[in-house]
Formats: sequence, C-alpha cells, structure tokens
Amino acid sequence: MACHFARWAMTDAEPDTHRLPKEIVLFAKHLSEKQRKRFLNGRVLLAEMIFYLYGIAELPNVITLPSGRPSFESLDLPDFSLAYAGSTVGVLISSEGKVGLDLEIIHAHSALVNPQQQLQLSAVEKTWIAMQSDPVESSLQLWCIRQSMLKMSGLNDQGPLTLSLNPASGRLRSAVTPEAQVMSDIEGSITWSCAQSPSIIRLQCWRYEPENGFTRTQTLSTDQQSESPHFMKFISLPPAK
Repeated sequence: MACHFARWAMTDAEPDTHRLPKEIVLFAKHLSEKQRKRFLNGRVLLAEMIFYLYGIAELPNVITLPSGRPSFESLDLPDFSLAYAGSTVGVLISSEGKVGLDLEIIHAHSALVNPQQQLQLSAVEKTWIAMQSDPVESSLQLWCIRQSMLKMSGLNDQGPLTLSLNPASGRLRSAVTPEAQVMSDIEGSITWSCAQSPSIIRLQCWRYEPENGFTRTQTLSTDQQSESPHFMKFISLPPAK
C-alpha cells in the first residue's frame, strides 16, 4: 500500500470547507487569524485527501492523543500527519502503520534551529554536515528528518535523545520506533521529510489546487533513487544489543 504525501500552497482566499463538519468550522472561529487559516487549510487538505483516496465525503472525527498528536477517532481509518511551513501545508497519510511529516523553510528558521540541533547531533552527523557544500541547509534537512520521526512516534522535546542518524549510510536507529523508513528532499525553499513505520514501500507525491484537485508530481520507492541531489532515504538499523 502506498503512502501519500500532498502539499498545498495556500493563498489568502478562504478555503472551501464543505467537506468539514460544522463543529470544526465553528471551533476555528475562536482561533487567531493565523491559527484559523492554518487549522482550516490543514483540515480541508486532509478532508480532500480522504475523499480522493477513500471516497469519504466528510472529514471523520479527529481527536488529539495524549502526546498532542492528531488522529482519527476510528481505528479503522488511516494514520495521518500534518505539517506547515510558511504558506505551505502538507499532509501525509497511509492505511498501514504510522506516519510522520515535517516541513521546514530552509533559510527562515536556520539561525533559530541550528543552536537547538547542535545539542542533539552525534559526532557522525556533525562530520557529515561539515562535509556538505551547504552545511546550514544540510543541518536543517537533518532537523526536518528528526522531526518527522519524532512526530510519528508521538514524542515530545525529550524525544531526540532516542534517535540517531547516519546520513552517509542512510541508516537510523530509534529506541522508540525500531522499524521505520524516511524519505526527505529539498525543493526550492522548503525541505520535507516523510517517515513511516514499519516501512515506506512507495511514496506518492501530490500537489493540491482547489480549482484542479490533486496532481501527482512523482512516485518514490525504496529501490528507486530520485534525481534530486538532496534526496535522502533512511532505513532502521537492527536494534542495539
């Protein structure tokens, strides 16, 4: 079964909320303008994906887990992850396993993120970053990869200590999620990372536009290499003994 990753470049236009339950629209009215826009656009994109992939006409009930992670209330529905970066909203969804998505703007957050990330980087990661042509960009991509894994695992700020990455070999080790795969790339000013447990067999990438619906942009698989020079794949190492 494929894992589906969709992005929407939001505009100032009000989103079409006809696939959202009325209580969600009413709840959004109590949020700040920025929060309301992000919340509604994220829910609209999720609702449109659910309809496009599964034929469900109205967004099912979404709950917040104790970890703060949103999830469908029904266990029979697919797992999903939402992410935002500037005016871009993304959704990752799969009917198998768990998923985690992160989006980051390359230069907008670099100065803020790097000091935080330095505390989490292993010697292996620091060595790899130093060897890259753009260390700041590479460092932020690793941060994005980490965030997608932590979101999938439902971890808080203490979670990074449970995760180590080896970018040169494309391997990772998570003490919380022992079986996982990650795909990540940099496109324009945004880096994205999609994580799935136990594995991403095939990642279908989509662009959403309200007037045109979904357009498939690319399909990525574990045995296929992307032409992008920034594309990265990680698979889990066996659990440490």
